[in-house]
Amino acid sequence: MLPTDRRFGRIKALASLVQAAALIPRWVCTASGSAAARGLESAFFARILGGFGVAVTQYGQDCAQSGTLYVTNHISWIDIPLLAAALDADFVAKTDILRWPLLGRLARRLNPVFVARDDRSSALTQNSAIRERLRSGRSIILCAEGTTSIGATVLPFKSCLFAAADAATSIQPLAIRYCAVDDAPLSAERMREIAWIDDDDLWSGAMRVARQSTQAQVIFLPPIPAIPNRKLLADACWKMVAAGYAAAPKRSM
Repeated sequence: MLPTDRRFGRIKALASLVQAAALIPRWVCTASGSAAARGLESAFFARILGGFGVAVTQYGQDCAQSGTLYVTNHISWIDIPLLAAALDADFVAKTDILRWPLLGRLARRLNPVFVARDDRSSALTQNSAIRERLRSGRSIILCAEGTTSIGATVLPFKSCLFAAADAATSIQPLAIRYCAVDDAPLSAERMREIAWIDDDDLWSGAMRVARQSTQAQVIFLPPIPAIPNRKLLADACWKMVAAGYAAAPKRSM
């Protein structure tokens, strides 16, 4: 395995946050959803990834159709800038984000579909909101596990929000995985540093990531046809993402 420790990694991370923050005034003064806003958003997240030592490699092909439902696994806070930089799509996000200082306000600017994942009674309203967004031509990113994990495997996908898939022009599963810069497997300790789970706070989690270089891989899997039964569709997507993720180098556990 190549050396991955980053000299002054945390200082470089802080510098990248300052550089990214410098883009915010222009971003908030740009029409939301415009090409100019999209360019600033991509630059914002790319600076953060670079500053935290995260190199990005993409495999497969993005179908890039308007109104696509992207279905993915979820491991780390890094997933958010990773996908935001790579895709012109809106996230399905937990309403908890709205309570975050400053970040909650910036999250609104990205115009996600906010959902209360633990409130099953609102599933109908949430699916309607996702359908409306898809039918308007916007693509949606659904982290279908409904939570994060240490990345040892892909957790079963929750099917409740798959009911909105009938409004998608395309359904494309994708897998996110993390490894060392030379494609070597990560130790259990390093995977835990990258993962964002339990009671982790964002700041300490971010600083853990910054101390070493990491390769993030986004694997675009073939689009699949819509399946009327949401549970069967969720299971079909899970099998594809789990298989794509399993193709990663074996983690040393």
